[in-house]
Amino acid sequence: MIFRSKSFSGIWPRSVDIRCSIVIKEASLSEVFHATEKIKKETMNNEWLCPNSSGQLDEEEIKWNSRYNQALGIFKFFYIDIGIRLKLEETDKRVLFFVAYFRGVPVGVLQLLITDGLPKVVFLATHCGIRGCGALLIEYAVNKSQQLGMGGKLQLSPYEGARAAYMAMGFTGAGEHLELYPADRNDKWKWNEATGRYRFY
Repeated sequence: MIFRSKSFSGIWPRSVDIRCSIVIKEASLSEVFHATEKIKKETMNNEWLCPNSSGQLDEEEIKWNSRYNQALGIFKFFYIDIGIRLKLEETDKRVLFFVAYFRGVPVGVLQLLITDGLPKVVFLATHCGIRGCGALLIEYAVNKSQQLGMGGKLQLSPYEGARAAYMAMGFTGAGEHLELYPADRNDKWKWNEATGRYRFY
């Protein structure tokens, strides 16, 4: 269990590489359903909210609660969608799921749709207390795209509040979507010839 008083963002210095503690795995429909259920009910329970007993929250507390509610809302929507797929016993080989674990605890999920064009990130949600997890999930999706012969390219349609974060990762605007071409962004993405993988830095 991860507690708000010991959130990853707060207890680790910025120089620590979270790659040491975050493990990302490709997951089945059932696995991602149970991981999301655990995040929704346990990992991101309401103890992560700043209490408002006095009726007054400062600006940082308001931002934190907004971040929590936004992340939880995405997890809930994702959980419902996955639940429907399970009930229908829907299996679509074009749809891939990835789960991020912090010391064995699920803290993030990503859904990738493989299309004839660019692979599309359909859902991405991470625990509000762990910074950098989303970037690692995107990196994993980039390398899945590379593995499938699609050059590491990705497409997504972010909510407005997350647009700047994706642009900082090298995504560029393409109409209503954002697209990533890692081979063209040496300032953001490094190709490792030995491992055959991209790394965001």
